[in-house]
Amino acid sequence: MKRLSIVLMLALMVNMAMAQGNAVASAYNYLKNGQPQKAMVEIDKASQHDDTKDEAKTWFYKGNIYLQLYTFAHMTDGIDKGVTGEDVELRLGIAESKRNFRKLENGERWYYPFDLIIYFENGKVDHYDFDGEEEYKAAEKGDVLEVAHQAYLKSIKLDPNFIKFELNPQTAEIGLKRISRMYNNSGIEQFKLKDYDKAFASFENAVFISKEIGDVDSNLILYTGYIAEKRKDTANVVKYYSELANAGSSNVALYVSLANIYMAQNKVEDAIAIIKKGRAVSPKNQNLLLTEANIYLQNDRAKEAEAILLEAAAADPTNANLRFAIGANYDKMVNDTTYTAEQQEEAMVKGKAAYLKALELKPDYFDAAYNMGAMLNNKASALIVEASNLPLKEAKKYEALMKEATDLLLEAKPYLENCHKLQPKDKNTMIMLKGIYSQTKDYDNFKKIKAEMDAL
Repeated sequence: MKRLSIVLMLALMVNMAMAQGNAVASAYNYLKNGQPQKAMVEIDKASQHDDTKDEAKTWFYKGNIYLQLYTFAHMTDGIDKGVTGEDVELRLGIAESKRNFRKLENGERWYYPFDLIIYFENGKVDHYDFDGEEEYKAAEKGDVLEVAHQAYLKSIKLDPNFIKFELNPQTAEIGLKRISRMYNNSGIEQFKLKDYDKAFASFENAVFISKEIGDVDSNLILYTGYIAEKRKDTANVVKYYSELANAGSSNVALYVSLANIYMAQNKVEDAIAIIKKGRAVSPKNQNLLLTEANIYLQNDRAKEAEAILLEAAAADPTNANLRFAIGANYDKMVNDTTYTAEQQEEAMVKGKAAYLKALELKPDYFDAAYNMGAMLNNKASALIVEASNLPLKEAKKYEALMKEATDLLLEAKPYLENCHKLQPKDKNTMIMLKGIYSQTKDYDNFKKIKAEMDAL
């Protein structure tokens, strides 16, 4: 009696092991027949049983089954009525065959794998037939790609060389690449819908998986950083763009974006460092030059800005805006008391030359004409103040200063009059002209400008 029990127990154990082996085989057959919802039931049993849970084959099949389910559940995403044939091919590729369909005007039937048939009228989707679609979508609980991801990883861990030539994908690594691409495609669709949070999550998953298999696409990292920008996620913009910058990316925009972020955080040296890193890749790029110059300008580092602006102007000699920026930088130096009188005088000469060049390139350039007039007017005002503070015994010096001031005002006058023509209601221009007309005893124009100001 005891021997019989042992025999029965051994037989039962053998049958149970065979049952689990049959579960793997059944899952495989369902997979081959395009029935992932049935294959899932079998492979989930096998992946939990002691006799089959440590086999690379089990986990590889599980990855393929869940990947197939995801593919079927999302196969018709975006295949809506009115979508063009070109868009369908972008999503699904070239159809296996195309046939005429007389029930629709200029009708066609496009045949895709697993019995998906799409019907077109005049080149646009009318409807489609896809048997089992509701079952696939019902079985897709939103986590199937992650289940496939983890299954492939486990298969690789158990046997990195496992391959099944009869299946597609044939290896776990190819399966992981496909999952990464699917997350990428989902991210693109979500981005088009302006759902930036979901798009970012999809792209992050795509990046993460591509890194796991050592197959990182720099464009994927760039798009992830770009979507982080769209959702104002500064930390992740820095994370992904810095990764590309450290790898020597030739994409100038990411260096500029990083510099602007650092400037907003008052990390001036970091901003300069990242721009210099970009310029090491693209030394003559104007966006990088101007961004670096702007950093210096915003932080009162006029001498450093001067060198960069002159370099940019040399590369783009017909750019009036650059000449204006050069003039504005010298303008700052003119009024910076940390410079000697000689340095300030030299800066004024250079500033005038830059503004003149800007106006030569663009005669109706209001800002250049205004800054030229204002710089001359301000210098004249400073001389008038200096003259008025002289003692009576220094009459000759007084007269010399006043003559110099008057000459500067007369020099400023045509530039400000040009500004007045370009923008007749600009109050600051009118105030300066009124003062110039008064100081130079041009009373007719003084009365006219005063009347205009009173009428505002």
